[in-house]
Amino acid sequence: MNKKDNPIQVVSIRETDHRPPGLVNTKDKVFGDGASRERRLQLVNEVKDVSDYFRLSFNLWPKLPVVAKVTLKEEALAKSHRPTALFSKRTCPIIGTMDYGELLVSATQSGLNELQKRIKNNTAKKQTANISAIEKIEPYVAAEYISRISGYDNKKVKLKLFDHKDHEKNASLEQAFSEYLHKNQLHVKKVSYGKQEVLTIDFHKGIEKKLAEFVGLRSAAPMPDFFPLDMDVQVTPVTNASAEQCPPPLAGEEYPVVGVIDSGVCPRCTLLAPWVIARESYVPSGLEDYGHGTMVAGLIANSHYLNHRDPAFPTSQAKIVDVNVFPKNSNVSEEELVAIIEEVVTKYPMVKVWNLSLGASCPVSYSEFSDFARFLDEMHDDHGCLFVVASGNQNDMSLWPTTLKDPILNRVSSPGDSIRALTVGSIAHKDTPATLVKAGEPSPFSRIGPGPCYIPKPEVTHYGGNNAANGGFAQTGVLSMGPNNMIYESIGTSFSTPIVSGQAASLLHYLKGYSADGIPPERIKALVIHSALLNSPKVNSASINGNGFGKPADIVDILYCDPHCITLFFETDLKYGGFEFERYPFPIPDCLITDDGKFKGEIAMTLVYSPITDKDYASEYCRTNVDAGMGSYDKDEEGKRKFNSRVPPAPKDMSKLYEKSRIEHGFKWSPVKAYHHIFPQGVSIDTWRLKLKVERRAEEEKPDIPQRVSLIVSLRSLDPTQPVYNQAIRKMIQSGWVTHDIDINLRVRS
Repeated sequence: MNKKDNPIQVVSIRETDHRPPGLVNTKDKVFGDGASRERRLQLVNEVKDVSDYFRLSFNLWPKLPVVAKVTLKEEALAKSHRPTALFSKRTCPIIGTMDYGELLVSATQSGLNELQKRIKNNTAKKQTANISAIEKIEPYVAAEYISRISGYDNKKVKLKLFDHKDHEKNASLEQAFSEYLHKNQLHVKKVSYGKQEVLTIDFHKGIEKKLAEFVGLRSAAPMPDFFPLDMDVQVTPVTNASAEQCPPPLAGEEYPVVGVIDSGVCPRCTLLAPWVIARESYVPSGLEDYGHGTMVAGLIANSHYLNHRDPAFPTSQAKIVDVNVFPKNSNVSEEELVAIIEEVVTKYPMVKVWNLSLGASCPVSYSEFSDFARFLDEMHDDHGCLFVVASGNQNDMSLWPTTLKDPILNRVSSPGDSIRALTVGSIAHKDTPATLVKAGEPSPFSRIGPGPCYIPKPEVTHYGGNNAANGGFAQTGVLSMGPNNMIYESIGTSFSTPIVSGQAASLLHYLKGYSADGIPPERIKALVIHSALLNSPKVNSASINGNGFGKPADIVDILYCDPHCITLFFETDLKYGGFEFERYPFPIPDCLITDDGKFKGEIAMTLVYSPITDKDYASEYCRTNVDAGMGSYDKDEEGKRKFNSRVPPAPKDMSKLYEKSRIEHGFKWSPVKAYHHIFPQGVSIDTWRLKLKVERRAEEEKPDIPQRVSLIVSLRSLDPTQPVYNQAIRKMIQSGWVTHDIDINLRVRS
């Protein structure tokens, strides 16, 4: 049977799939004796200390609110325990977060006075529960976070003011800051990061002390530089290339397009030139260095042919919009790079996949997403494009292999922490007795996860080479085009990333076909990740940070099913606080049911969505969360009917990696989730149900628009001879399901 006879089935959503959620009891919980008289007096004194600390500020700027930090007890981090009744507009409203359980509240003198009264005298159950959830209240001391810029002479610094979520307060803050800058002869420049405004200032000795005296400043950080992700190893020219190794586009054939923001494609590389449809350069004449950018472009156009037609490299091909931003032996600042990306993405609206084989030299934060990542998230939303980003390279040989050495220093680099982007790590495709890892394992240099707030990063991997302890990679690197029609060999996540970019662009190209409708980037991202999940060994706590969810297969294998597997695609809107999604009975092929009525097989699910975000909530940047479940209703210990999902999140042994609170309030809020389980002995389920539910953070108001979700579900037999696909199609028809082939607009060419 031809695999292309078995396309993924897109399931039409019915009105009856959305139903009211069950009632959830959220009883106010009092933690220990946390609201005792002694405890209340202690907290009152802490609030007084905050007032005393900011007394001078209140005298200097009577209309300017200050900020206090409220630390919650470890056991009180859940959304239902958030002390929103205590910290309200009448006292000190919550305006952001830092790390888990660290709230930032906007405080005026009158608000602090009212807060003291409530803590001391209010004995209502909700207020009592709120008080008992608090560990500590203290002033936000800006100097602790601003002192980090010392030592960055002659470098720009980014400044962030607090957002008090109030127009009048923010206007007062900006006016006071302007007057403070003028008084201290400090000159600040406003830079646009999309819709966001970033303040920059040139660093000089002593400036950190002046800045720390202004209470409206949240943070100061050095302006990062970015560079193409070259390894600190010699790129090796191998041989002259031929048209057989880098064939031109076929006449009359339409190809996908990838935007490449890099060091440029060599104009003297005539074999690659037919693949380049446009060029933009931001590098002065004479300062070009085309090596890195040419290799990246070559892998997008012809990775399969250039690597000896190795079947491990996909056959997808794409044309290039070449954007040259990196001069020879020089980095580019974040503000320059952001301006260039905004300009070219706007100029080339037909380009929906952009390759970023670039990064910063340092790992991302554990609890906060980078400005660059947040900018890419915004560009994704405004332009409907997918950024495919390298996880980054670790150039320090003493930290190889990254999966076995320092997990903090080896974490992904910015902008690989973008939640909307598809982040790509590197795995080895070859090994020798001298290499540090075996084929199929994460490359020794590949930066690993997790991303900020413990979200899975990278999501996928592909081939970026292998190396020895001294950095040598002869015959274990990736081959691509280099300048002057030469074939080069090198290693790096720079070269695994464009392979996935080409695949993503090809998926979008084939799915769109001649349709006028746009393809949401979430759909492409979900298909790539789901392919990796099905195509790779089982995801577990030992593999997730290095491998992500695995390596995606080639295009045909992404879009089409083996006969012993059926893959269903759901795309739906979830309404906040209204209806949740539930599809039942879920049709199970007869060949997956044993003689005694049990389901025996494998279930895999991939969920991708773009949550509401808020930069002021560092560790809670993702403001909305969607969960998927596949299972049935069972009775709990109290005899109440409760949904029980039988397909756990992958990896299901996350407790081996992180503390419970990090999983509950970080990992579980990831906008990419995978679920997987194999039932080798079978499981008894009368009626299988597929469920989706959405929730929002404690302070988040009910959004006006629903949450769009992409969900992919696969059922696969453990016996490859079973006719799962055909039986599932018949079952869906019998059940009245309406589906259509995912390739309805255009079949993938052979």
